[in-house]
Amino acid sequence: MGVVASTISTLDAYANLRSQDFYVRNATMFEPLAHRKKDGGYEWALATGITHNDDNTEWTVKLRPNVKFHDGSTFGADDVIAVFQRVLDKKNALIERNYIDFMDPKGISKVDDLTVKFKLPKPYGPFEFAVTNSNIIFYKKDSKPEQAMGTGPFQLVSFSPGRETLVKRFDGYWGEKPKVDQVKIISFKTAEASTNALIGRQIDASSNILQTSLRTIEKTPGLKIMKSDVNLKVSIGMRADTEPFKDVRVRQAMRLIMNRKLALSNAFDGLGELANDHSGFNRCLPAVPQREQNLEEAKKLLADAGKSNLSINLETAANKPGMLQLVQILAEEAKKIGVTIKVQKMELGAYLEKWGERVFYTGYDTRPYLEGVPEIISNDAVLNHTHWNDAEFKSLAAKLYATSDPQEQCEIEKQMKKIEYERGASILTATNPTVSVYSSKVNGLIPEFPSGNLYDFRKVTIDQ
Repeated sequence: MGVVASTISTLDAYANLRSQDFYVRNATMFEPLAHRKKDGGYEWALATGITHNDDNTEWTVKLRPNVKFHDGSTFGADDVIAVFQRVLDKKNALIERNYIDFMDPKGISKVDDLTVKFKLPKPYGPFEFAVTNSNIIFYKKDSKPEQAMGTGPFQLVSFSPGRETLVKRFDGYWGEKPKVDQVKIISFKTAEASTNALIGRQIDASSNILQTSLRTIEKTPGLKIMKSDVNLKVSIGMRADTEPFKDVRVRQAMRLIMNRKLALSNAFDGLGELANDHSGFNRCLPAVPQREQNLEEAKKLLADAGKSNLSINLETAANKPGMLQLVQILAEEAKKIGVTIKVQKMELGAYLEKWGERVFYTGYDTRPYLEGVPEIISNDAVLNHTHWNDAEFKSLAAKLYATSDPQEQCEIEKQMKKIEYERGASILTATNPTVSVYSSKVNGLIPEFPSGNLYDFRKVTIDQ
């Protein structure tokens, strides 16, 4: 498996420095409470069910019996509580805290070895959705990060930071045992390198593919292309508490400079559909027009803000297909109204080290709206990397998370997305599928929901 990865990766299941190898590696060795399904349901993993009281203030999680860690010891409530306590500890500044920040660490208790109870300070409707986040995964209490002591279908053999991870089938796995003996996750510095490795048969599969190479790949014998659902949004972020983006007129000008149709066709090779500067999947949509390029209006907004002839750096690690081409298109279009955007491509590790501090930068998201909003409203710079702080948006978010009624949530989402559209801090140009390429000898690969990446190797077989 080929991935684009940082040279300073670690085995910690909750490392703050994350590149693609982190997610693929974690998916092989660790497990969440459940896997989310496209239909809104769950495929239970380390949990077997979640129940709640009438007012959504008390939730009980039942854990799967007879689950073993890779060292043969038994998984249970103590391990679950230890992970939640670590995630909720603010000094750790973990991204996952954003998803469960409604919890009081003191309200988490062990009922028995297979039951954990959560008493919440106030009602929280989408509790089940929050705790089944795919990044909230469980390791053995008091184990060391370098042990990677999980319950997943594969266990660690070796790890070389920035180079490769080797895992082998865990024969004590509680579920259906993997059919392949081992998976080697090889790290590359760029999508170009992983694409070339696939074409050269050095690797068997990758979700880090240059989309501009797809026509070549289609003509290459022995390779197959897989496209996920349209869930990936490559973004350009603008730090809203810092000049020049403190002024909403400057943020709106940047959105109007972007030629979205050109970006979809040239940066993303026509794959996907236009996006409209709000996060989440394309459902529960606000009643707003599709934003189109308007250079004259952009020029006027910048003049009104006193920012004519603006010159600014835009930093990117170009770690997702189309990301570099996207910012280059923005820079070329900006020249037409006297705005200079200097694109700076950086090594992924160096780029991520100052995540949350950058002023004009790229990112990406594949999360449902309920999962992404906590990050947008957070006061933590590492989490809310645009530093956007909108009182009306936050007020609506409180209502969103107080209800468990899907229709009510959808109506609130529409209002929130309209606010993002009007005064948010991200340029969201298109929603794309994640494109993976794999050897025709490999069977049983499926795109993970919602990211679309190849993470699950449990059912993989290889033709000899």
